[in-house]
Amino acid sequence: MPIKLFNCIVFLLSKLGLKNVHRIGKYFGITYFWIRKKNYSLLVDNLDNAKIFTKTNLADAISKNTQELGKSILETFYLWASNQSIALSLVKNVYGLDCLKSMHSNGKGIIFLTPHLGCFEITSIFYGAQNPITIMYRKARKNWMNDLMVEGRKKGMVKLATPDIQGLKKILLALKKGEAVGILPDQVADKGQGEWANFFGKPAYTMVLIKKLIQKTDANIVMAYGERLADGAGYNIYLEKVDKKDIASTEDLNKQIERFIRKNPTQYCWSYDRYKKIAQR
Repeated sequence: MPIKLFNCIVFLLSKLGLKNVHRIGKYFGITYFWIRKKNYSLLVDNLDNAKIFTKTNLADAISKNTQELGKSILETFYLWASNQSIALSLVKNVYGLDCLKSMHSNGKGIIFLTPHLGCFEITSIFYGAQNPITIMYRKARKNWMNDLMVEGRKKGMVKLATPDIQGLKKILLALKKGEAVGILPDQVADKGQGEWANFFGKPAYTMVLIKKLIQKTDANIVMAYGERLADGAGYNIYLEKVDKKDIASTEDLNKQIERFIRKNPTQYCWSYDRYKKIAQR
């Protein structure tokens, strides 16, 4: 797709309002997975493997998931193109906010673990409106897409760090200053930076970065996700303190991620290849 046409589409999305973006996104998801058969098969296989739904309910869950993922794609562009005040107006309720008060007073940093669940973009926008947070992200393959992503995410006090030596230095510095960082804990680790651990009963190459950061900084841990409300009504943000002993191993970490996904499984990105072979990366 030509860059100018893509930018025009993103601009138009930003003017439609979240309700319309989600309504379009619903049909976008259906169409996208009808065209992308490989992605659809991966979604079905992963959701079936998780054994969250009975065989009777699985077909309905798959249908809802394709729609939710369509909303997820379009809402991401919408939030990137929208200003901070518009994005913040979409946050309707925040649950678990009290857990941050004691963390802010103990002088230790906070590691926000935000799986590919619901709208994870809104969680950093919300926290970064009042507090500094450094988000670890993987660069897009296309420079123009990467530029859009970087500019779209830099709202308020949100900073970005890539998963390389320079980026890891930024993450460590932020934590040692008592600031927050955000990490997608279910993202497949780069070769040599993970361990094989069960995720919904199948081995997944799981990052060891979180464990190492805790060892170096003794940071607080918070699981977070933004629930996508029906018909574009906005988002509820859920924050939950996690005891460090409960994520002491990569197996434990995956169990915590699973537990969070079960709260709202049809809003998880089941089309993500969590079980990919590292040799193929």
